[in-house]
Amino acid sequence: MENVRTAGAYVLYNGFFVFQVGPTPSGKKLGIVRLGGHREQNEYPLDTAIREVKEEAAITVKPIDSLVTYYLDSWVGKPIKLTLNDNIKPILIKGNKDELFTVMYLALTDNEPKPSSESKGLIFLSLADVELICSRQVTFNEFLARKGLANINEDFDKDLVLEPFPQLVFLSKLLKQEPDSMKKFIECSKSR
Repeated sequence: MENVRTAGAYVLYNGFFVFQVGPTPSGKKLGIVRLGGHREQNEYPLDTAIREVKEEAAITVKPIDSLVTYYLDSWVGKPIKLTLNDNIKPILIKGNKDELFTVMYLALTDNEPKPSSESKGLIFLSLADVELICSRQVTFNEFLARKGLANINEDFDKDLVLEPFPQLVFLSKLLKQEPDSMKKFIECSKSR
């Protein structure tokens, strides 16, 4: 996959999806962003995802082979199932011939994620949290009042609305479209 620009992972820790959280560039919302980042020269996308997760959340992950891989040409496109021969298949490949691709993997960790100097903070999302944040506006304070979990490096306005970035919105759809395989994945993280 030479045309991959970024790679990341949906990381599960004790049944919670781990994402970065921090102010958007405008400072008017708190973005919920996947763990991941830019590919370094000749790096395989899975290696990029593993490295970036370690850099952003100070954890080592165990990548999980996805039972299905989806392809999206854009974030608003209709997902198409792909058949890949990789040892560890990604859950998502997004992009098209006119732009570089982004790849998302599934991964587990036993290590408690902690925000690194690259992260403003980490947010831990249950299935209900994913659904809530992707279905209506929720402030960070509302999330915390509902016993939401987070580990924050920087002080920021907790009255700001949480904005789900595209990878979180896709995860929300995936949890509805592939409930059985995603529940198996989630149970794996709880039994570790």
